[in-house]
Amino acid sequence: MGPKYKVGDLVMLNDFGRLVVDNNKERVALVITEATNMLYPLLSQPDHEPFCYWAYDLMMGEELLTDIPQEFLQPFDDEEE
Repeated sequence: MGPKYKVGDLVMLNDFGRLVVDNNKERVALVITEATNMLYPLLSQPDHEPFCYWAYDLMMGEELLTDIPQEFLQPFDDEEE
């Protein structure tokens, strides 16, 4: 699966993302970088390929969040607010 978001998109952390990254606060963030393909080596299993995922840098208010996995994000839907 390729990257889902581009610079300038408004996103929110999904339930799991809020739990891991932002102390369960629901806030809107702005995507400020293109997607980066991150590699995470599985050191405990050297015969397996590394785990790959897309990550973004976000501005959430005055806070910079770096390397946030795409799986932690959902599109911002202003009709829900």
